Amino acid sequence: MQHLTCDVLVIGSGAAGIRAAIAAKEKGVDVMVISKASAGKGTCTILSGGVFAGTRDGASTETHLKRTLKSGRGINQPELAKILADEGPERLKEMVKWGVDGEFHKGYLFTHGRPTIWGEGIINCLVRKANALGVRFLSSLFVVDLKADGGATGVKVFSIDANEWLTIAARAAVLATGGSGALYLRHDNPKRILGDGYCLALKAGAVLQDMEFVQFYPLGLAEPGSPPFLIAPRLADFGAMYNNQNEDIHEKYDITERPAGERARDRLSQALFTETYREANEVWLDLRSVSDSDWNIDPFSASTRIIFGERYGAKHRPVRIAPLAHHVMGGVCTDPMGATSVAGLYAAGEVTGGLHGANRMGGNALTQTVVFGARAGQAAAAWSKSIPDKQLEAVSRHLNVSGMDSREGKKELNTASVMAHLRDILWKDGGIVRNGRGLSRLVGEIDAMHQDASAMPVTGHARQIQNTLELRFAARTALLILQAALQREESRGAHFREDFPNQDDANWKGHLQVRLSKDGKMDWSFLKVGNETL
Repeated sequence: MQHLTCDVLVIGSGAAGIRAAIAAKEKGVDVMVISKASAGKGTCTILSGGVFAGTRDGASTETHLKRTLKSGRGINQPELAKILADEGPERLKEMVKWGVDGEFHKGYLFTHGRPTIWGEGIINCLVRKANALGVRFLSSLFVVDLKADGGATGVKVFSIDANEWLTIAARAAVLATGGSGALYLRHDNPKRILGDGYCLALKAGAVLQDMEFVQFYPLGLAEPGSPPFLIAPRLADFGAMYNNQNEDIHEKYDITERPAGERARDRLSQALFTETYREANEVWLDLRSVSDSDWNIDPFSASTRIIFGERYGAKHRPVRIAPLAHHVMGGVCTDPMGATSVAGLYAAGEVTGGLHGANRMGGNALTQTVVFGARAGQAAAAWSKSIPDKQLEAVSRHLNVSGMDSREGKKELNTASVMAHLRDILWKDGGIVRNGRGLSRLVGEIDAMHQDASAMPVTGHARQIQNTLELRFAARTALLILQAALQREESRGAHFREDFPNQDDANWKGHLQVRLSKDGKMDWSFLKVGNETL
């Protein structure tokens, strides 16, 4: 069994992970980044719209902060939101200095990338910077267990390419594994973004919060055979949006905010889900009357003109649209420097919770990665310098003798069909529109699915092992989302309960938090918040 060591281990190679690695390396420590895919690939960053929220061209820090807090429906952690607004501008200028090709436009940095992989330039820039500093990248590594006890941190890893196990000991670790959008039938995430990090953190002893808040992007192309293409929110407002009965969607559901796809993502997603999945309608977006100048309203809209307007026909005929799972607001609880409740374990990016509250403002996800990635990397490097060699050696010995989870299970499942079923039922009853009856049924069904997946043998060829382990993580993450959604008996932001359709500040203004009890069960609690001011 191969064994590796480093000062700071970063798990995940999206923008948050690589930015953390850069910050740690700049502090003079040995940094290793590991990920399931090649550096930066298979991440939400590369598939993003490539848009950072910031404060240039007339937008102020105060405006950014107010919009972030308004989007979060009263339960953002204000200190994190203020850090984002205050430090975002410098981090964005830093990205441009490092070579990101982009332009500032009305409070956003729009980066230039190829259609459908607009974030490619962001990733390439960060990887170049990290390589120049001497950060080590290792790919095709799937972390299946993480142990941190206040000293060094150890992880157990499956090498997908080599079909073998290895261990890594580090003085500190940064978790940057992204979210879990690919749990849903319709999503715009890479297909293996299934919540690994939530499960790793939970088992290691960290606290999670706000897992019920999953953001859906309303404006997703839904033409038969089309990819999950994101339609620019400003562009969509210039067209007509209607159902089979020719009813205007904005009028029918009283959606007045503009751009609706950015500032009313939750309500517009609920409207489109109700139309397409509850009322069996199709929803159409007609952009045929949009002028050339309006197609160029912002750099993101302009960049979609050829592929969306021409290849997918949006300039010549109405196109079908439907929502997509896009982002998870909940995740690991951290302090402003990315420290979790487990000493020596840090987290950054979408795997964390608290910044966005109940709903995320468009553009804040990428800004979050560079602001809090840098902070987590700095803090992890500082922690690593306090860990003596003997503690690193101790965790190494423990990993070597503890063995791997290779038990001969008795349950045989077709992981592909089980995963497809999980995505389907989670989309229908555990996604955009929820109710107590559907959530209760799903909790029972997916709990049984998790037990079955946990009883499967971890043997066979590499992809078979990976699929088995990912199914375990996926089912557990789905349970976290569903159990939180079942407990929160109100509607707030991206969490909509049709049996509790109103926001209830008296009882539910706060955070549902969960940790594992000593007997391995989920221990839920509620942290109520007041009207904090900054």
